[in-house]
Amino acid sequence: MKKIVLIEDEEILRKSLAYFLTSKSYLVLEFDNGLDAISYIEKEYPSIDLVITDLFLPFKGGHQVVQACKEIEGAQMPVMVLTASGVEETELDLLNMGADDFITKPFSPSVLLKRIEKLMA
Repeated sequence: MKKIVLIEDEEILRKSLAYFLTSKSYLVLEFDNGLDAISYIEKEYPSIDLVITDLFLPFKGGHQVVQACKEIEGAQMPVMVLTASGVEETELDLLNMGADDFITKPFSPSVLLKRIEKLMA
């Protein structure tokens, strides 16, 4: 079973996404802030197959999550960023930092699933 770390501070969205992804046979670990998620990721890599993070989070945001994931030696887990920001510069910054995909809220769960499948292929 593929393991996804989901970092989203909006509880309803986080729980809905976790439920949806679990129903598609993924193991989902939920975090509501970047600090706790980064700590977990650093301890548990390489057992993590994908990180999905919101951009704006308490304590440490999506930029810090992307940076922390890419700084783990030998790490090859993809990182997808979710955000309500539709600013092109933000998207380019995140992609330049090493984010593997970027999806703007609101989004279709089916589209998200296809992007997840592509990243983990």
